[in-house]
Amino acid sequence: MESTITTSDPADLRNAMVDKFTESRHLRTPAIIDAFREVERHRFIPDADVQAAYVNDAVSIKHAEDGEMISCISAPSVVATQLEQLGAQPGHKILEAGAATGYNAALLARLVAPGGHVWTVDVDTDLVNTASKHLEAASVSNLTVLLADGAAGLPEHAPFDRIQFTVGAGDIPLTVLDQLAPDGRVVIPMRIRGSISRSFAFERDGDTWKTVSCEMATFVPMRKGVCDDVRTTISMAGEGNVRLETYSEQLVDREAIRTVLDEPSHKLYTGVKFRQGSAWWVYLWLACVLPNGLSRLPGQRPRFTPHFGWGSMAALDGDSLAYLTVREGDDAAGRF
Repeated sequence: MESTITTSDPADLRNAMVDKFTESRHLRTPAIIDAFREVERHRFIPDADVQAAYVNDAVSIKHAEDGEMISCISAPSVVATQLEQLGAQPGHKILEAGAATGYNAALLARLVAPGGHVWTVDVDTDLVNTASKHLEAASVSNLTVLLADGAAGLPEHAPFDRIQFTVGAGDIPLTVLDQLAPDGRVVIPMRIRGSISRSFAFERDGDTWKTVSCEMATFVPMRKGVCDDVRTTISMAGEGNVRLETYSEQLVDREAIRTVLDEPSHKLYTGVKFRQGSAWWVYLWLACVLPNGLSRLPGQRPRFTPHFGWGSMAALDGDSLAYLTVREGDDAAGRF
């Protein structure tokens, strides 16, 4: 998590956040920058600390019975990235799949005004009610919140100029493509063999579709609908709280692999040095060439030395596992 800013004034925190993302180029479009300055993110997560609302982290808002996060307000940099991909304009009709807290919908509503309208949907009544309450308190009028499956869309309100998914998918929900205007655009985070994902923007190109944008982003998966992206989280045996994400397309002995971290480990280094920040491209390549793609392995335990503070990425093969780490020693920077 980022260090907090000393001020507690929401306007100052928000402007500092926007300045940072403008400098980093997460925010580029003047209308989106203005929307970020005006929509008060902390109002959409009232149970969180005001300062926590303006650091670059996701904030969980709902968990499953096993403790797994199933809904959150995305990190503001991810929200900015997707809005830049979407390219919403005044007068547009927009469908958003994944209402969550209502924050992204509030930004969209401002971007399509005047004359435009936003429909945001979610599969849980409590999330729909909460988003509705937040949006009403923010006096957002050109927006409708509905209990519905985003993957099925809202054919009664189609065609839409833009469709945005703020939940992850294992494939394109074909039903919603028919609800997009001929010159429309759909933005959707899609997994690429395992846990690696990117946010894609698609447009029609004659009888087919073309990718017009691809950005790094990870979202909680779709659930309770026609395009559920079923994720099985395996709690690893032994000390700590390490979990392994697996998906239906991955061939893995889920029961046997629970104890794999208790087996003797062997470190092998590639001898290759990567520039800072390039690991994500390495992961994308590995996800494409390895038989089972890559899986997230979050958590901590003794003698587990992951690549990131949250955990690491892992390659699976039956009841065997290899996770990515970094080289130890004076020349460790950037080495795997």
